[in-house]
Amino acid sequence: MDLFSPYQLGPLVLPNRIVMAPMTRCRAVKGNVPGPLSVIYYSQRASAGLIITEGSQVSPQGVGFHRSPGIHSQEQVEGWRKVIAGIHQGGGRCLLQLWHVGRVSHPDFLEGKLPIAPSALPVGEDLHTPDGTKKPIPVPRALETEEIPGIVEQFRSAAANAKAAGFDGVEIHGANGYLLDQFLRDGSNRRNDEYGGSLENRMRFPLDVALAVAGFWG
Repeated sequence: MDLFSPYQLGPLVLPNRIVMAPMTRCRAVKGNVPGPLSVIYYSQRASAGLIITEGSQVSPQGVGFHRSPGIHSQEQVEGWRKVIAGIHQGGGRCLLQLWHVGRVSHPDFLEGKLPIAPSALPVGEDLHTPDGTKKPIPVPRALETEEIPGIVEQFRSAAANAKAAGFDGVEIHGANGYLLDQFLRDGSNRRNDEYGGSLENRMRFPLDVALAVAGFWG
């Protein structure tokens, strides 16, 4: 088997077996829009068989890194469209990573609002904020049960925006202590409704997100 031989990945035919993993670059411009640096960065790597982008917020509520891109506004869609045009022109394929940081954020990113989480539990860490200083992450606000379907819709809408931008597919960020992972872990999820307690309940929200996204992309 040759590293440079083609590979069939679902509906995609990859020109080789090299996959570029998602890495947060923090190069977005005002409004968390992918800018000219993003176009250059990804276009230079179009010879990889597959690129998975840095995590991109599915809503303003999901931001936790300064100058990280989103996929919830028309300006962001247009920014990503330029990135994808460069990748495709170079013969590449690209998936967008859908991201919501959940409790790993700060009010400085959220217009003064608290980050959201499965449960109101302290994170115990500091975070780089937009003014360049590190600040303690505050105790987040626990999501109300009736709010959770709205977060699922944020992921579905972001998946639709990714298709509009020209991506070849999406990847759901479900690890590393961000929102979906926070629901899975009994250390961060102490809920007593249908989204907490048993493993089946803790899996409910991530699986709802996966179904919503797969229902759009196939």
